[in-house]
Amino acid sequence: MLRHLAFSLALAASTALMAQTQIVITNVKAVEKDNTVTGQDVTIQLDKAEGADRAVILASGDLQAKIWAKVNTHNSARSSLKDSAVNLIFEIDLKAGKDKDNKRVEKIFYLDQSRTTTVTQRFNFKNGITMRGVTLSFDCEIK
Repeated sequence: MLRHLAFSLALAASTALMAQTQIVITNVKAVEKDNTVTGQDVTIQLDKAEGADRAVILASGDLQAKIWAKVNTHNSARSSLKDSAVNLIFEIDLKAGKDKDNKRVEKIFYLDQSRTTTVTQRFNFKNGITMRGVTLSFDCEIK
């Protein structure tokens, strides 16, 4: 009986670990004119197969980039292609000095497609006649 209980607990723990999803973010770069700033590699650990969490991917000088990432699946009774899709959503907040901007990026991966992508977003900050442009890019993978 005790052996059966230990086995059941071990099986439940391994199943819970298998259901966890990781979003791995690498090669974080912010380019402003001729300056390139690199950010940090981040792994966002979701408690379940689906979910959302936040992370800081860049903090250098007056530039700071935070992301909110969410992974979910589609439930479609009419399309087996859509039913097997994995949806990745990013809300990217970039702060440059006193200015801040927000972008939303959504990627959909179908069937056995590789769940890797590169995200590139251009942020423009305008103060009077002065324009400051920052391009943020990073690679990500869902594991």
